[in-house]
Amino acid sequence: MKITFVTGSYPPDVCGVGDYTSHLAVALGRCGVKIEIVHDEDWRLIKVGRVQERIRSLDSDLVHIQYPTGGFGIHLSPQFLSILSPCVITLHEISQAHILRRLALYPFSIRSLHIIITTDYDRNYALSRAPWIRRRSSVIPVGSNIVALDRKGGGTGDDIVYFGMIRPDRGIEDVLTLASLFKKKGLPHILRIVGKPHPNSSEYFAALQARSQGLPVVWDVGLSDERVAELLSRTRIAYMPFPDGASERRTSLFASLTNGVPTVTTKGAATPEGMEGAVAFSRNPHDAVEVINRILSDRSYRDELSVQARSYAQRFSWEVIAIQHRQLYEQLLVPK
Repeated sequence: MKITFVTGSYPPDVCGVGDYTSHLAVALGRCGVKIEIVHDEDWRLIKVGRVQERIRSLDSDLVHIQYPTGGFGIHLSPQFLSILSPCVITLHEISQAHILRRLALYPFSIRSLHIIITTDYDRNYALSRAPWIRRRSSVIPVGSNIVALDRKGGGTGDDIVYFGMIRPDRGIEDVLTLASLFKKKGLPHILRIVGKPHPNSSEYFAALQARSQGLPVVWDVGLSDERVAELLSRTRIAYMPFPDGASERRTSLFASLTNGVPTVTTKGAATPEGMEGAVAFSRNPHDAVEVINRILSDRSYRDELSVQARSYAQRFSWEVIAIQHRQLYEQLLVPK
């Protein structure tokens, strides 16, 4: 079986969907699926014919478009490609998209063979606005770019770890507020912020660093995925306060859970019921202080959270995700 992935971004580009596509390609390769990647193209609409010729030259069994990505920008070539030649589409973060981006999703519903959506919440959102895709859409989740390692003792001491892309709307302001509360209360904890600044958020990153001056905050910026996995394997507790709540689109959260890190996070409309017990919820940084202190002081509770975190994260392993994709491809390739 040979599949061509079409994506606007691919490593080393800084793009979550590009990273996802790379990991999925590797996982599918382990399942015996040959993957071709089309990404470094001119995505202007006037060049769509040239991109289509490139895709046809690869002679794949199916074409699979990943959308949106930073590389596509505002160009509509992916939509026109899906209309010209029916293919599989994965739509990422539908409910979070700008209104114009949401409108740009409708062309994908015209002739697509199948639409993959990454969470139940987003699929329900999509069906409420495009009910005609029900029979040819399904949910296959995203996975974490960070591998799971055996848990190790020590290493981070009383550090509380935040991990994720450093950009607005990730809750990092609440992390700094928590650090100020630790300082005010005389608590020994240190907030360790682990991540990579988004290329378009350099001023935001600088403002955060300035705000953290004098607070018990350590910045671990630009670590490799391997180094992050090793750090998480030694982390006693993580704090990840997403403004819109924890959800199954948060790959940074999966990285924490996959490594069995007891994680304090926030609840929102897209938080699945099944996440209860796999994480500890807090409403705000003040509430988080109490939750964190309970986890650190109660070994049995901390161990239970770690076990439940790993158990919950198993369904989001790349092996499982790749198998689900292969099964879908096989169904679509059966002669009608």
